[in-house]
Amino acid sequence: MLARIARLFPLWAVLASVTAYFSPSSVTGIAPHVTTLLTIIMLSMGVTLSISDFRRVFTRPAPVIAGIVLHYLVMP
Repeated sequence: MLARIARLFPLWAVLASVTAYFSPSSVTGIAPHVTTLLTIIMLSMGVTLSISDFRRVFTRPAPVIAGIVLHYLVMP
């Protein structure tokens, strides 16, 4: 069941975006919780990293450095 929900994530994201666009008042209640929700998302992504992922960062640092540089160049 959980795999099916996860597989349909693009659909859920589009539906949530369309709902927020056409009915902004339906999602204004989560505004105070955005920081907490982003924290949970980032932590969940970090938990999925393995030791080999970190090894790859140290053996091939160029993509990471490029990402950091581009992040600060593109960021407003």
